[in-house]
Amino acid sequence: MKIKSVKCRMLAATLDTPIQFGIGAFPTFSATLVEVATDDGLVGIGECIVRRAPQATRAIVDHMLGPVLIGRDPHDVEGLWDEMFQQLRGWGHYRGFVFEALSGVDTALWDILGKAAGLPVYKVLGGAGRPRVPCYASSVYFAEVKEMATQAADQARRGHTAIKVKIGRSPQLGGRRMDVASVKAIREAVGPRVDIMLDVNSAYDAATAIAVCRQLEPLDITWIEEPVPPDDLDGYQRVRAGQSIPVAAGESEFGVFGFRELIRRGAIDVVQPDVARVGGFTGARRVGALVHAHNLRYAPHTGFSAGVSHLASLHVAASVPNLMTYEYFFAPNPLRDLFTEPFPEPKEGFIDVPHGPGLGLELDERVLKKFEIT
Repeated sequence: MKIKSVKCRMLAATLDTPIQFGIGAFPTFSATLVEVATDDGLVGIGECIVRRAPQATRAIVDHMLGPVLIGRDPHDVEGLWDEMFQQLRGWGHYRGFVFEALSGVDTALWDILGKAAGLPVYKVLGGAGRPRVPCYASSVYFAEVKEMATQAADQARRGHTAIKVKIGRSPQLGGRRMDVASVKAIREAVGPRVDIMLDVNSAYDAATAIAVCRQLEPLDITWIEEPVPPDDLDGYQRVRAGQSIPVAAGESEFGVFGFRELIRRGAIDVVQPDVARVGGFTGARRVGALVHAHNLRYAPHTGFSAGVSHLASLHVAASVPNLMTYEYFFAPNPLRDLFTEPFPEPKEGFIDVPHGPGLGLELDERVLKKFEIT
């Protein structure tokens, strides 16, 4: 089996009402999908995370990564990963668009291996005996305090046992005091048995994060996520040392080297790689070994990515050691449901992993054409 072609498709969808969270307004979902075809007719699908300009990751796949793969055996996936990565590592490109493009290519290669073996990807990755995984509902976004409490209570009534809540408001939206008030109202609305995760999306500085966490410590908060910007590693250390709520991060980090530094500093408790940014399944596996070695907890990120990434993250959750939970995205995301079958839905705090070959769900061409851009 040899790789015959590597192609990209770009998707974009704009919401009628932008989502408001710590970074600001988010109106448009974007993704670059990677299709890797073999000479015996198999096609693997992957996704590169995109926040802006899907053309950037497409150009990297087309002109830099794709040529490495043509004529090669996809079974050599780990070696191909290293070869693609080494092209620019010596020039400092161990993060950013290059790594995001690499993530989509690697995911497509593992999808091929699953299809060739007639097994779901999580089994090909080694498996962890998890045909279903624990999950949490993501996310309750900024609104009036009463509305946020109502949304959270509704998710609890639907059977969710853990819920993520956005905080990190700007002063114009009420700032940290409104954040604290909304979390208190949500805890009262959902009761003591529902886990609450808080996501700042890097909107605080360390001092603000510590002050907010200390006010919320009595509410039994499961974690505080991205309390400061990704480059503020000293701030992460200060937040973790300055209060008792576990610190989570990683959706903005790239590969095992970036996570190595976060872990070495003792900056986080919960590690949250995104398969579409961390280096695909190969990168997610390597980070998983690091998490296991340091006895931390693994909680794969999904969020604003398209459905291929959400599906791949589900396979990651089913295969890595030290899994804590998977992020099930219930908030509006027009690019999540791209498949001919419905995306799995949680039941009583767990979500089933598709057991078909590869990623387990097939893309729906009609849906893709609705969102495809050129």
